[in-house]
Amino acid sequence: MSGPEWHLFSKLAAASDMAALWPLVEEAFAARSKRTGIADPEAALGAARDIVVYGAGDFARAVLESWRERGLPVRYLVDSNPAKQGGSWQGHPVAGPDRLAADPARPLVVVAAMDTSALGAMLDGLGLPYLFAERDGTVGFLPGHMLARRRAACDRLFGLLADDQSRHVFLSVVIARLFQDFQFPMKGNLFTDRCTSHPQYFPADLPPLRAGEAYVDCGAFDGDSLAGFAAEALRLGLTGWSALGVEADAGNADRARANLAALGLGHIPVREAVLGTGREGVGALHLHNCLGGVIEGGGDSTALDDLLGDFRPSFIKMDIEGAELPALAGARRAILAEKPRLAICTYHTTAELIDIPLFLADNFPFYDLYLRHHRGGSLWETVCYALPRPKGEGK
Repeated sequence: MSGPEWHLFSKLAAASDMAALWPLVEEAFAARSKRTGIADPEAALGAARDIVVYGAGDFARAVLESWRERGLPVRYLVDSNPAKQGGSWQGHPVAGPDRLAADPARPLVVVAAMDTSALGAMLDGLGLPYLFAERDGTVGFLPGHMLARRRAACDRLFGLLADDQSRHVFLSVVIARLFQDFQFPMKGNLFTDRCTSHPQYFPADLPPLRAGEAYVDCGAFDGDSLAGFAAEALRLGLTGWSALGVEADAGNADRARANLAALGLGHIPVREAVLGTGREGVGALHLHNCLGGVIEGGGDSTALDDLLGDFRPSFIKMDIEGAELPALAGARRAILAEKPRLAICTYHTTAELIDIPLFLADNFPFYDLYLRHHRGGSLWETVCYALPRPKGEGK
């Protein structure tokens, strides 16, 4: 077994800490630079006369918005979804991948999608120069290149995590985001497949729910996690538990109420609110409803602190499409007063994987932090669990 592919795969698979990863990332950057003829990704983007964005979804929307004032020459978008092809989106025509193959201009292709598996090989086959974008509009040689730019923060978080499994999950997810070519049709990404655990929000290797648990589900969607909480409480034979759902999308909230009622859980309230700090406008959060629709509305967001009333949470779960950080800031009073267990999704953006755990560490130092990943082969469903330390331990 030899060759550059084996070298990279074997070294990544054997890496056990961040120090072993970063030299491999630099090697990959150098190899991509040689292959594409691009020395500096940002300079290449600024100098490009002809740009094609590969992607026509929420990720691409964020990239295009971040480029708006730069006047970059985006000629058209490419998306593999036939329903999007032939129309216009965000002011640009949308074509299928076959247009790239026939394009004589050899444009610079900027991939603007969270899941980029197989796109690199396809673009290599076409002989086109390409880069990967982050949502903030920066570009690099690998998807998830923000992680390499912020390696000091990654190293800090790796050292803060409370157990070996969390460190294994973090390293595996970072590798999976940077190296998306290690992908198989059935198994998905090898590096997230190897670190997956279940059930989501109630993993078996963390402390179980307790009697009297008061669960707040931020991002109740169709009631699935509320029902999952009830099922886990019943499995454990717990009494005195309660729950509250919060959902931004009215249609989802209606579905949640109907689904809960069908299970005999109609006593669990589901409130409609867009969670945030309570100070930013709803539109600033760029929320989606998990079904492809945009959540729109006027006015400001709602702070969880202002919504809870007399409800004293012992467990707060958040999966709110990238608005977790402002929602955590809007729950500061409840977190400081009640020290609830937290289960916060960190997968919607590359930055969240780092920023959410570090926000918790910097603002609520009485927590131990754990990471678990709950969807094998996918970049979705990474969750940061914050468990309050027993009294007398630490801060």
